[in-house]
Amino acid sequence: MKLYLAISIAIFVLTGCSSTPAIIKDSSKDSTAKVVVPDETNAKKQAELRSPVYIPERPLSPLKKEMELLRRPKIDPEEEDDVSSLLTHDELRDFDIPIVFNEAVDYYIKYFTTEKRKVFTNWLRRARYYVPKIKEILKEHNMPEDLVYLAMIESGFNARAYSPKKASGPWQFIYATGERYGLKVNFWIDERRDPEKSTVAAAKYLRDLFNQFGCWYLAAAGYNAGEGRVERAINKHNTNDFWELIKYNALPRETREYIPKLIAAAIIAKYPEKYGFGNIEFDTPVRLKQTTVPQSTPLNIIAKAASLDVLTVRSYNPEILRGITPPYDSHYHVKLPETVDIESFSNALEMELKHQRTIKGIVTYKVKKGDTLARIMKKYGVRHDDMVLVNGIDGELRIKRGMVLHIPRYTAPHDKGIMVAGAYEEPKSKKTSKTYVKANKKQTPKVAYHTVKKGETLTSISNKYGIDINRLKSVNKLKTSKVHPNMRLKIITEEG
Repeated sequence: MKLYLAISIAIFVLTGCSSTPAIIKDSSKDSTAKVVVPDETNAKKQAELRSPVYIPERPLSPLKKEMELLRRPKIDPEEEDDVSSLLTHDELRDFDIPIVFNEAVDYYIKYFTTEKRKVFTNWLRRARYYVPKIKEILKEHNMPEDLVYLAMIESGFNARAYSPKKASGPWQFIYATGERYGLKVNFWIDERRDPEKSTVAAAKYLRDLFNQFGCWYLAAAGYNAGEGRVERAINKHNTNDFWELIKYNALPRETREYIPKLIAAAIIAKYPEKYGFGNIEFDTPVRLKQTTVPQSTPLNIIAKAASLDVLTVRSYNPEILRGITPPYDSHYHVKLPETVDIESFSNALEMELKHQRTIKGIVTYKVKKGDTLARIMKKYGVRHDDMVLVNGIDGELRIKRGMVLHIPRYTAPHDKGIMVAGAYEEPKSKKTSKTYVKANKKQTPKVAYHTVKKGETLTSISNKYGIDINRLKSVNKLKTSKVHPNMRLKIITEEG
């Protein structure tokens, strides 16, 4: 029986990691995409190379080595590579990524179920919420659904995860890779934190990596370390077998540990009861639907119209970085629970927004020596709530020298003029009404010039100065929104 299972695993692994790259096409373009089966000769060669190995580690001092040996769970030699002790044949067939059992995988199974048990419990609790939708998206893109566990070891399904290397979101995209695969990141939003959009980007990236390397292990290694680094390791050691590459220490330690972690996490997550995680209290998954809201809609107003609290709205829309939706998108999509009646929500939102000012942009201010928050707010006529709204601060707003603050610029209700936040309030008496008129009379045009830098767009410049993009085009006599580096633009703002 064990021999039969071992042969089954070998065939499964070879399908995932072949020496002849199998091409996966984008299912959105070709619904008949197929995986090319590797030839039999290469398959036999690959099978010979896959012997159980430990992950090579950096040299340790004798004391540290002894402590490490004591810390690691002991591995029973009798159970080494014994498939039946971990998964039955039917369970093994439930995976759509290659599964290899060796000492490294065995170590991480024990690591997640002992030392990191509490952490893995939290991962499983979040998995109940995220896994169904992520698997659905992977399937739509003709990708193995078990790649969902790559997001598990990347972030623990934490949409707000942020690494020291500035990788963000459940799939931990760095800025450049995220941008390459269509994820927007700016002052207002970070789509790397959107579970659905980032999964689409991850599916495309992983498909490209698999088409490059022809092996899911190398594709995952490329996702972690970068495709260039993996390519150089393959060329240097003349092998495209992941387990051979880690013997040469050809990849970073984090990447050498990455694949065993992925396999271990997938095994435990598929059969949590089998590994002692059967008593987890899961939150009931909430099915979401999308609806559009106007530009610059405050999240607290969305919450009020949907009869939810602000924290709940933020949890469904983690990509929104500020207290409002982006001012440049007049039909921004927000996610709400399926139980919310969209028609009632839209009517309530419209009523709430009638007396709200609309943010058209922001003005930046660098805190100087001697500045106080009260003095800055008085200078710009801004309330504390306004400052919190656009600066994305949770709790008390504190300033320090050199800090850059963002001051909102509003359009008053039923008024085309733009003013700094707080300059308009609903008149409560003749006195307050006169104050408002006086504030408007003080505003005079100020002309400045901006030299376009590499990477800037007319939209980003418009947002930076709080100027409507159409006005910016009109002042500079631009027929299109295209700008180029070193181009000089005239900036006209109103100052009190």
